[in-house]
Amino acid sequence: MRRPFRLWHAAVVIAGHGMALAAVAWRQSATHETMAGIATLADEIVVAADRRDELERELLRMDRRWVVEEAGRRLGLRPPTEEEIVIAPGGAP
Repeated sequence: MRRPFRLWHAAVVIAGHGMALAAVAWRQSATHETMAGIATLADEIVVAADRRDELERELLRMDRRWVVEEAGRRLGLRPPTEEEIVIAPGGAP
């Protein structure tokens, strides 16, 4: 009577360990898929932020150009001639 109980007990323990191993493998594969999705989203966020920064710089450049042109027109300014441009000796601070 003692022997069948041990065999049944061993079968239950082995089945339990197998189920635990399957659960860990499933959880790890689900985590791997989730992390891959997060990495893809992070890459898309970086690209979108770079594009936004590029657009902001372009808008500022265009806005400044308009302001400078308008101010120059109102003040009667003109671009300097070659004789008026002087390059000072020395490097940048």
